[in-house]
Amino acid sequence: MISLPIIMLIAFVIRMLAAFFSKGFAFHDDHFDVITIAQNWLYGLPSWLHEPLPPRHSMFYTGIHYSLFYLMESLGLTNPDIKMTIVRVLHGLYSLLIVYYGYKITERLSNHANARIVGLMLALIWFMPFMSVRNLVEMVSIPPYLAAFYYMLKTDERNRKWHFLWAGALFALAFVLRYHTVLFLAGAGVVLLYYRQWKEILWLSLGFLFMAMLVQGTIDLVFFDYPFHSVVTYLMYNIENSHNYSTGPIYRFALTILGFLVPPISVFLLLGYSRVAKLAPMLFWASLIFFVAHSLFPNKQERFILPLFPLIMILGVIGWQDFVRTARFWQKRTKLLAASWSFFWIINVLAALGMAFTYTKKSRIAPLVYLSERPSMDAVLLEFGNHSMKQPPLFYLNRMAAEFQDYHFNQKRDWDEYKAGRPLPDDFVMMYSLNGEKSLDSLQSELSLYPYQPDYVVVVGQSDLEKRLARINALYPSLELEKTISPSLYDRILHFLNPRVHKDERVRIYRVQRD
Repeated sequence: MISLPIIMLIAFVIRMLAAFFSKGFAFHDDHFDVITIAQNWLYGLPSWLHEPLPPRHSMFYTGIHYSLFYLMESLGLTNPDIKMTIVRVLHGLYSLLIVYYGYKITERLSNHANARIVGLMLALIWFMPFMSVRNLVEMVSIPPYLAAFYYMLKTDERNRKWHFLWAGALFALAFVLRYHTVLFLAGAGVVLLYYRQWKEILWLSLGFLFMAMLVQGTIDLVFFDYPFHSVVTYLMYNIENSHNYSTGPIYRFALTILGFLVPPISVFLLLGYSRVAKLAPMLFWASLIFFVAHSLFPNKQERFILPLFPLIMILGVIGWQDFVRTARFWQKRTKLLAASWSFFWIINVLAALGMAFTYTKKSRIAPLVYLSERPSMDAVLLEFGNHSMKQPPLFYLNRMAAEFQDYHFNQKRDWDEYKAGRPLPDDFVMMYSLNGEKSLDSLQSELSLYPYQPDYVVVVGQSDLEKRLARINALYPSLELEKTISPSLYDRILHFLNPRVHKDERVRIYRVQRD
């Protein structure tokens, strides 16, 4: 019989595989709004700190990475790949709390058999190991809110006020990581209000307000205008820009849940979920309010719904297993049910293992890792052909660097001191970009403004290669091919399946030869 320690071991193994082999980053936010900012603080750049409004991301979470990077570099660990491996390992270990609390909550609400199913799902469902080692606040906010629900479900009357006080503090930690998780607290609060549990509401509120003020309130008071200034800014920005990102119909997240949890089991889980409102009212209404709020809001990026999945799994398994025990249809079709579960586990285990070895954004990262080992370099030119120019993950250059546009226009005021005359570090690197929409004259104008001239040209993609190289040769007649970097297996599969959307991003690194 599979016990909790064995489930935790399974979760640990696959997360460590992902930590060591799934390099790269999944989304813009998990790199450029966490890793890049934390490293900039280490370089002494005041990213986010001198802007007129607070950032729309967690300074608390970014500050944790700043402290971690500071400790690593104090110990002599400066290689960007090593630093990110350590970050992924720590996130993988931390994410084991999702499995633990998911199991314990299910066990408390139901039985050991259902807890084992939920534990294995949280350990092995295809996206969990991969997402768990990423720098996604949507994932990082899950353990504290699950722990909060676990404390509220405890029935020890003597320590009930402490349980709710701790639960409030844990909800606050989830909140300062990802503001949306306050919807879980709101749902639980509505249930407590309905049952007139005034003392529990008081202790829950005190715990939340104390921890939220201690963390988010203090950060905003020190760096910005008033406590929770960041929260106000975030709300105002999202209201004003609600249609400027990925949007979709009201049922988009329902389809996301059905797809992510793999049909037909996903259908079973949603049916089971709909049956447990009375068994677990706080979890049910908290998750439903979270889902409805996100479904009604125009901005519908799939990662927004990630915090909801553990509750869908917990409540869905409990409700479905209870339904199957009394349903004549399924009592007569045990083989069909077993086949459905077998399909579910085979697909998830294979996909989870595949994702654990997935190197995402390799074409953007690997060239900079390679160039980070070059001893002398003033600047790099990125050439994208007819495709849009992508923001380079400069963290992997392992030295202070800047894109020309960011440095020259300095809209975020990161470079004020250097623009005012403070010398840049000797190993500073300027990053220029070129594509089909940008003329050579524009690039030459940029190159004439600063003494940093490209030592390397990084050509991204295969299309019209000869024509693009001829264009570059107009500036640099003598280029020596130094390195070719192939796309990861994951990127090659995406290109094979949909070449119109996912381009073949084979990268060639040329060294500029000067007389």
